[in-house]
Amino acid sequence: MRGLLWKVLGRLSHYLRSLSCGPGESALVAANRAFWPSQFPERGTRSGRFVLVEFQANPVIDLYNASFAAITAQARGETPLFLARYFHDRARVRVLRSYHPAAKIVFTNGPGFWAGRVAALFRAWSAYRRIRSPAEILDFQVDGIRFGDLIYDNILIKGYATIRRVDYRCLMVLYAFFAERHVLRRILKRHPVGSAILSHTIGLMGGVFSRYLVQRGVEVINRVGADEILLVKYRKLADIGFYPAKPEPRYFERMMSLPDHVVMPLAERYIDQRHSQGIKHIAVERAFKRDSRIFSSPREFCEQYGLDPAKPVVFVMLHAFNDHPHSHFNRRMLYQDYYDWFEKTLAVACRQPGVNWVFKEHPVADYYPTKDADLDAMFRDVREPHVLWLNRRADFNAFSIRNVAHAILTCLGTAGMEYACFGIPCVLAGESPFSGFGFTDEPATVADYERRLETIASMPRLTPDQVKRAKLVMYFELEMCNALHYPFCRYYNFDEVLAVSADSVRRDGARALETTDPAEFRHIIAVLTDFLRTPGWIQSLNFEKYPFMADALGARMSASAGVARCDVD
Repeated sequence: MRGLLWKVLGRLSHYLRSLSCGPGESALVAANRAFWPSQFPERGTRSGRFVLVEFQANPVIDLYNASFAAITAQARGETPLFLARYFHDRARVRVLRSYHPAAKIVFTNGPGFWAGRVAALFRAWSAYRRIRSPAEILDFQVDGIRFGDLIYDNILIKGYATIRRVDYRCLMVLYAFFAERHVLRRILKRHPVGSAILSHTIGLMGGVFSRYLVQRGVEVINRVGADEILLVKYRKLADIGFYPAKPEPRYFERMMSLPDHVVMPLAERYIDQRHSQGIKHIAVERAFKRDSRIFSSPREFCEQYGLDPAKPVVFVMLHAFNDHPHSHFNRRMLYQDYYDWFEKTLAVACRQPGVNWVFKEHPVADYYPTKDADLDAMFRDVREPHVLWLNRRADFNAFSIRNVAHAILTCLGTAGMEYACFGIPCVLAGESPFSGFGFTDEPATVADYERRLETIASMPRLTPDQVKRAKLVMYFELEMCNALHYPFCRYYNFDEVLAVSADSVRRDGARALETTDPAEFRHIIAVLTDFLRTPGWIQSLNFEKYPFMADALGARMSASAGVARCDVD
């Protein structure tokens, strides 16, 4: 009861503070009212439809969604429809209204939604009583759409590595699911939605909204990133499982058809920068930290850790266990979740003494804490001399893997793609952003996967063609697809995104509008408008920076506008 009281008082305090204007809010509202009319002198709803924009508590994502909504509304003749929380943040609502004179705000926890939320509780209880096991959670469907992956993953993000029994946690997530379902169904009943902007298609709001919207024929635009953005259009349920950064087949085919001197040097330069900590990314900075030890050979590594240097070294690259193991993809992973994969892989490794098995903790696992898993304690009980545990604090630079590893095991980790660039084979236990391109080993069943592990010592290195495929996919996913600079606010690192205040972000957004060269804004608005109005352009790409990719879409460079124009059916 005391906890509930403090929560209510905290919400009330937050609401009272939001009644007054902070300096960042005032600055951004004023800057928006000057900026957007200068870009779009004639603004109105030509189509009679709305562009639906998710609610986002994170102020960085919220700011970028709002500016992109203004551009989308103009490009498609729609009106922004922003979702908000009543009593949550009145300051946010005032800021959102400054992006478009006709913007509509829907308070999804207002009185009009209360009856549906009560009904959601009864629906959740009914569904909960029918689910008997964690496997049945994954099978959960409503309205002909599979949602079990979302339910499962959103139980994990409460701080769990795995699910061993169906309990109240499942009931609470089912309630949240049915509440989001009710919200969207009510919105669609009252507003003609033409398109939607979501920063994620995982999580409950993004997952529920994206699947129902495309089922209803509404195009979902997945907007990923901040100062550099990636856009993907989803139009049917199968599209939702297409990882945003994964190259479309026509992009990949175009890269493969180019002479090696066009893209390959760029890819090789990028991976060298990445492995020398020349890339701004929290996981990269930790994995390749400069003051950690680099091993130059398998023998040196084995001697340091007491392993047999005559045996091959296989790295098992662990995941952040509760970082949405299922809902990124359509295809089910082989195991129940990341932790189940880890446990079963460890059991096989313990039975295979002919290989040195190195289990490496994810470098940012501490950002995804779990209440039910202590790997350090678990490995203290592992007595097999051929099994090694490297936690994230180990004096080990991941650059060493290219010098040491015989093979990589992962579910979807980028390591399987990165080290394939050096001929190291990778066995996947599920769909990944880089599966299906011909350089990964993808067992179809658990039995197939475990048989691969039993014979992994004889697994050959990748062929030159496979290495080329890995380099091209790696370069596209980690560099090329994020090359559209979006100048509406400054760059924030990972920790800042988690901790920065809303008013500070608004102040930074106002400063960007006031100090950035107007030509830079006009340019990116023109590029994005072109993307939004071209039906056959599904995945954004900077054709100016990578002109050799233009033919992938039958695109031609417009000399007058200086942007990519795609002549596609």
